[in-house]
Amino acid sequence: MDFSVSRRPTFIVVALVFALLLAVLVVTRLLHRDSEISLITLLPDQPVSYLSIKEFGRFVNAFQNSDFGDATRQIPIFGDIQQKTWWQEIRYQKELWEYETGAKLDLGVLENYFGRQAILAFYQSVEKLSFLLISDIGAKGILEVSAIVATGPINPKYERIKSECFGVTINTITGYPVDFSYAFIDTIGILSRNKSLVEEVIKIHITRQPSFAEQTSPELLTLYNSSNNTGYINFPQTLRNVEIPPIFGTALMPVTTMTFNNQYEDGMLISNNHFTLSKPIDLVMTTLKIPNGETFEVEPEQLIVNIKNFFPILKLVALANGVQLNQQWKDDLLANLVPLKTLGTMITKIQFSDRSATAIIKIPLE
Repeated sequence: MDFSVSRRPTFIVVALVFALLLAVLVVTRLLHRDSEISLITLLPDQPVSYLSIKEFGRFVNAFQNSDFGDATRQIPIFGDIQQKTWWQEIRYQKELWEYETGAKLDLGVLENYFGRQAILAFYQSVEKLSFLLISDIGAKGILEVSAIVATGPINPKYERIKSECFGVTINTITGYPVDFSYAFIDTIGILSRNKSLVEEVIKIHITRQPSFAEQTSPELLTLYNSSNNTGYINFPQTLRNVEIPPIFGTALMPVTTMTFNNQYEDGMLISNNHFTLSKPIDLVMTTLKIPNGETFEVEPEQLIVNIKNFFPILKLVALANGVQLNQQWKDDLLANLVPLKTLGTMITKIQFSDRSATAIIKIPLE
């Protein structure tokens, strides 16, 4: 009996296996590839604020598993936040989403939405703020969303309306308490309640118009590319939309804008903050005995003591602005500072002039 095998069929089998493996490698690479587009270059002009973050899941897990995270979750301000109307509205929207879709909106789902990197920005609309989420969800994430879309709306009472903007398809979902629109560019997802913001992002990308970062400062682009997370706040616009205690509003009055970026190196958080000012802050810095342009160490326990000792001056400043601070306010303030005790010695350098200030803070997290 002849058990010999023809070389030709064997070669064909080997070639097919090789081709299959190659196809798997190519598809895997495509599904996990990063976008070549820097998300910060897609941000429309005049945001009220924005926050960029990379590796969202890793960031959340690191915070949750740290002593600082444990202490932060216990502070009184979180109990107060949970009583706020806007927080209850967020919880309602989350529960409504879970009920309508039949799926839990947990960290794993949020990681899919935020992807490897994301920017959450807020813009002023006619009556209130509108959010804009730009996220590199990857080809795999786009396929998952496309598969859901292909099956039609989750519920017949929802309607999906398609439109075109510079050749890019925009899907607008109506029927929820709040309508929202989304689109994809390469492996990047764009989501907003305001369709015009989605259109603006597409326009910036297709027509190569300068983004907010490119118009404002090239440094914002550099910081985004080199940092774990970055942010920007326009304080006058923010304070018009967000209700905060009057004393904090008074304290923030000299600040026009703030940009910041954070990096994590060898168990150390390095926070670089830049402020533009509407008036000098020399008197405040002198009162707090903060040296201008010099590096100094800050012990968390001592910082809390200094803030406690500074309270009488803070009380006078508040009174001059029509705000009375009682003992309960002081107790709450000190209770909210407790998480600082879990940190090690912070290395700080603050430099200020009449119209700007920078603060570099190195915080040990391990």
